[in-house]
Amino acid sequence: MKLRTIALAASAAILALSCAKVSDVTRIEGRVAADGIDQVSVSITDVLDTLVSVTDGKFSLEIPTDITRMGLISTSSYSVEFIPDGTSLKVTLADESTVKSSSPRISLQERYNEYNAYGNEFASAISNKRKALMADDSLSDQEIREEFYAFYSEQHDKYEQYSLQLLDENPSSVLSLFILPSLRYGMSDEQLNHYLESVPENLLAEDDIADIVKSIKARENTAPGKQFVDFEVETVVATTRSIPPQPIYGTVRFSDYVGKGKYVLVDFWSPWCGPCCEAMPYIKAVYEKYKGEKFDVLSIAVWEREPFEVTYNRMVELEMDWTTINNAKNIPTEIYGIDGIPHLMLIGPDGIILERGLSDTELDEVVSRYVSAD
Repeated sequence: MKLRTIALAASAAILALSCAKVSDVTRIEGRVAADGIDQVSVSITDVLDTLVSVTDGKFSLEIPTDITRMGLISTSSYSVEFIPDGTSLKVTLADESTVKSSSPRISLQERYNEYNAYGNEFASAISNKRKALMADDSLSDQEIREEFYAFYSEQHDKYEQYSLQLLDENPSSVLSLFILPSLRYGMSDEQLNHYLESVPENLLAEDDIADIVKSIKARENTAPGKQFVDFEVETVVATTRSIPPQPIYGTVRFSDYVGKGKYVLVDFWSPWCGPCCEAMPYIKAVYEKYKGEKFDVLSIAVWEREPFEVTYNRMVELEMDWTTINNAKNIPTEIYGIDGIPHLMLIGPDGIILERGLSDTELDEVVSRYVSAD
């Protein structure tokens, strides 16, 4: 996904927000739906943790404005998050708690509300479409898959564009904590670093953002031109050169299979992953065409959800007639910064990473270029 330029309307919105004045304090006026509650808890991590009295079902307080943090107002029965955004906030604690700003045009809280509403609409649209397609007896399984994925892609693109525009408009706010993790899988590292430059320091320590930073660093350490990084797993190695594959139990290292004088196409996959299984015919074709003294294939099953037998049966079904390491969990994906599978990587005879993030349709051209050159 390329960096998108912001449309004129969005630019105008940014200008309006940048010129708008907000207060140094955020005033909260609250109402509790249930009777018998005499105080509420108000907390902001590392900033505030206090109890506020409730009189006749109402409470109020003022807190310092800080758009880089989320706050929480709660009772034993209700809770709601809020952003101390410098506007006056109206809080209702009930079965469906809400926070609304008296200045919706300039309120970051209102942008957060809109973001959540959009996400709920997106999820509902996807769910309803799936149900409608499954109930249509006139469609084949293939037609259902094609129509669903076309609809999903269209809706996801709209959601992604909306989220990116919201992030562009509020790059240094707490919204980055929610938006960046949801967009990370469609962004290049260059794009991610661009947005991370604006993330407030306190949010860089949050798990979801820290994981993005860690993943980028892992990819930098294992980029093309770098030596492969070894790892060890307790595994069932379903191997080799035979269908059905013959299980071997024990400890294996990545270095047992790469850097041994051959080009090795490494396929990180999992048996539940549809795109991974769809890529196997391309991998198999390359394996059959180039296998031998110069070339081999190694599949590594990660993030498995079922017992080994599921992986084994899928390997037989897909005719994976090459070595497969099972039960690698998230060990290699953390080392190599792999955020999605399948992930295809070509490693040279000397253990240098030559290519990574290959698509299944380009495998033949890429492998041919290296193997034929030797």
